[in-house]
Amino acid sequence: MDGNPQAILQKGDTLASTLRLQLESTYLFLELLERERNLLASGSIDDLPPLVADKDRVVSQLSRLDAQLNQLLAAAGLPGDAQGISAWLAANHSKSAVARDWEELLNLTRLARQRNQTNANIVSTWLQYTRQTLYALHGATGRITLYDPKGQMA
Repeated sequence: MDGNPQAILQKGDTLASTLRLQLESTYLFLELLERERNLLASGSIDDLPPLVADKDRVVSQLSRLDAQLNQLLAAAGLPGDAQGISAWLAANHSKSAVARDWEELLNLTRLARQRNQTNANIVSTWLQYTRQTLYALHGATGRITLYDPKGQMA
């Protein structure tokens, strides 16, 4: 492989392929968030554990891809994350497929953040409902004495 960092990014198209993988993984993550929202909204919480495991796997994949992208940018002498991509695009391919993929990835990331917040709000509502139910049950059982301290019927 060529020792020139800029050539590594251009020759192997590794930046482009890493961004494509990030896009694919982000689309999958969005799909999982939508499924999660549907399960939460319908109260089908028993189906959540496998979905959460799938989400964890996708998040791990996205983290690996982000680290790979930052390594590629560092090899080109650029800062990591959005700043480095912007600098690379400005210097190289501001109208390329990579630029379109990057813009799409930014938009999808914002959408994922919104969907995740929606799901968090649904979970918060369920927790509040559960707390209120537990308080009501606790209050009701606190007033009814069926057995005395010796275990005898009251």
